[in-house]
Amino acid sequence: MNPEVYRPKPETKLTPFTVKEVLVAGNRGPCGGVNMAIEAANQVLDIVDGREPVYSNWDIVNNNPVMNRLNSRGLVSVRNNWDLVPDNSIVFFSAHGVPPDYHKIAAEKGFLTIDVTCQLVTVVHTRVKNTQAQGKHIVYIGKDGHPETVGVLGELDEKNRTFIEPDTDINTLVLPRDKEIVVYSQTTLATDEVKDTQQKLQDKFPGIIIPNRNDICYATDNRQLAAEDLLDNHTVDFLLVAGSSHSHNSEELRKKAEKKGIPSALVDKPEDVQREWFTKGVEKVGATAGASELEEDFQKILDIFRNEGIDPVVYLPQIVPEKDMTFKLPQGDIIALKERYKTL
Repeated sequence: MNPEVYRPKPETKLTPFTVKEVLVAGNRGPCGGVNMAIEAANQVLDIVDGREPVYSNWDIVNNNPVMNRLNSRGLVSVRNNWDLVPDNSIVFFSAHGVPPDYHKIAAEKGFLTIDVTCQLVTVVHTRVKNTQAQGKHIVYIGKDGHPETVGVLGELDEKNRTFIEPDTDINTLVLPRDKEIVVYSQTTLATDEVKDTQQKLQDKFPGIIIPNRNDICYATDNRQLAAEDLLDNHTVDFLLVAGSSHSHNSEELRKKAEKKGIPSALVDKPEDVQREWFTKGVEKVGATAGASELEEDFQKILDIFRNEGIDPVVYLPQIVPEKDMTFKLPQGDIIALKERYKTL
């Protein structure tokens, strides 16, 4: 890989980096669901070839550099504002999943939908629907307003659900007494926070059911474990996380350092990196990337250090072997799109 060279303006006087080593987490970067969604988006945009706009209810994945590239090819993210989407349009349902109402809107407006919902999110949708059908009450742990949370809660009648965030005061929580209660969670939360919340729920509501499985995405969990190893078992003065500010799993990685009193930052691209972070005695930098961050974009950020002559950049071993998970493309949707243009 040829690194992109950092070229400051000629009049800029640079303060030298004090960094001597960069330690890169072994588990990092895109998950199977993100790879599938991006591949589907590129295939769809290739087929459409600029003949009409392609819309998405939300960002296909929560990553700005990826979305900027897709936007430049004709993808328009409408942030769930259906008034912006003309009838009979091509519409992506993002990797975060959508509530059933969106499928109804799509049918009413004649959308050709490309559904790239992460299959792990689909599993949670199925579980909460089945649990509701069994007459049970669902406690869902998530981030308020996150598209994944919006999608899952949309599957449930309001009387059958209680939404909480990891920092909700469980002592003030009131739950139905006449139903069994089952707990589920958003797939991109911090694993330790979810477990802590589940324990608090069990302490206050001893009969609550927490199924013997983990809703947290395997990639989210692995990246959190690798970040913890980097911070706990290696001396670092700063943690740099590659990911977008609206990427919840990326922000959770940054918070790992914050909770340990280690300076940290979440950045999208090399231009976001502030030089002064690394010029005041910061000698060892830890680096990792969220589950929506492509390796090519992560490497561009690391090039900032390489171009300063910082050697070595050390790649730590994986804490947990990465699962070889390849999620299926929405082939039926793509075939329907080809039919639209008679290119089969």
